[in-house]
Amino acid sequence: MFDMQWIFRRSPARAALGLIVAAAMSGCALPTPPRGGATPATVQRLYVLYCGEAQIPDVSPWSPGFNAGKPAVFSDNCYLIRHGEDWLLWETGYADALAAMPEGIVGPRSRALRTRTLAAQLAEIGVAPAQVTHLAFSHAHPDHAGNVGLFPAATLLIQQAEYDAVFGNEPQKYGFAPATAAALRSNPTAKLQGDHDVFGDGSVTILSTPGHTPGHQSLLVRLPKRGAVVLSGDVAHFEENYVNRRVPGFNFDVQQSKASMDKVARVVEAEKAQLWINHDAAQTAGIVHAPGFIE
Repeated sequence: MFDMQWIFRRSPARAALGLIVAAAMSGCALPTPPRGGATPATVQRLYVLYCGEAQIPDVSPWSPGFNAGKPAVFSDNCYLIRHGEDWLLWETGYADALAAMPEGIVGPRSRALRTRTLAAQLAEIGVAPAQVTHLAFSHAHPDHAGNVGLFPAATLLIQQAEYDAVFGNEPQKYGFAPATAAALRSNPTAKLQGDHDVFGDGSVTILSTPGHTPGHQSLLVRLPKRGAVVLSGDVAHFEENYVNRRVPGFNFDVQQSKASMDKVARVVEAEKAQLWINHDAAQTAGIVHAPGFIE
């Protein structure tokens, strides 16, 4: 979650990509699939990667007024998307260094654990960090951006508001680790101003969903067989909060948080999409993980 500081380890610098993603689209209109409702075939597959977990002794700070004293376990996933010759990594999870700490790290609200590294899982499916061409995360908290230093050549896709907070003078004010900015400083970067069609064909669209942090974002993926999936990041941490529009007291902006949940709901309805909530462990348990993949 947002309340722990991590040490990020940089990989040796690799040659930077020569191409930076074009300026972001503004507004909320979503790219549409080809006429006739066919799903674009440009996304070949989606891998769901284990990126840690958090043991929560009392989940009520995430749902003020409810669940007092109730424990919970939060899952933490990363998502690797193949699009032609490109690879987009969405979320990087807790830092891989955590895997060497059997007891994890205890923060004010949770214990963070990791039993397998992201690097090892990528190797298992035959993808080297240098092959990742696009890097994005829902937001820059350490459980979502803990391994950004593994991908210094990938083009970073980040909302301008999030960028300003991460690289500003007070990153801790938003729950960001200063090491995140240090790890990302060499990446070619596209600063977004709203929704953004990543590959220009409607298959993968970043959705601006602020509230949890200033520039929180979600991801709409149109898969050729499974259909549309929305990866909602921390728009809501578990299904009960999403259904009841409950907002953690530590979110950046309560009204923006509720508006973003409403926006995600509209997209899910319009796309007939599945909603995947990153930290909902019960839902995560039913999703195929790498080395398996989803088409």
